[in-house]
Amino acid sequence: MPQALLIIDMLNDFVTGKFGFAGARRMVPRLRELLEGWRKRGEPVVYVCDSHPPEDPEFNLWGPHAVKGTEGAKIIPELEPREGEVVVEKSRYSGFFRTGLEGALGEKGAREVVLTGVLTDFCVLHTAADAFFRGYGVTVVRDCVASTSQKGHHWALRYMKKAYGARVTSSCKLLGGRK
Repeated sequence: MPQALLIIDMLNDFVTGKFGFAGARRMVPRLRELLEGWRKRGEPVVYVCDSHPPEDPEFNLWGPHAVKGTEGAKIIPELEPREGEVVVEKSRYSGFFRTGLEGALGEKGAREVVLTGVLTDFCVLHTAADAFFRGYGVTVVRDCVASTSQKGHHWALRYMKKAYGARVTSSCKLLGGRK
């Protein structure tokens, strides 16, 4: 049964732009290595990307970000999708909320999601919750997720493990190494 690698919100605004932060930038090389290994295995890759209309109500909470069609809403160049890889646009924290993610996973035959990206304690967490509620197995790659707060990051990893039975592992272990 294929696992789908989900790359969540690795967008200019969240890595190098207005909400960019060091933790997101630091994990890009590891995520790129995982992505390349995943591609070599021939398993599905799905990008789950914030994409908001210009007057999105979420902006009342966070301010404008990842506005559809802007540079800030583009996937960072280091992780650019290849032909055949799915890009799902979302306008809320969860990659499943009013998106085509579940259909895309079904087309790929995936019943387990491997979560990477930002923010561990927001979009990764809520995507994990909705995956669990829909019966998917959940794996979180601890060295390929990041948050602006280490406390929030570690809390979310523990919570996903406890509440959703998520397997929390490293990119090295996923690719067959020992770390």
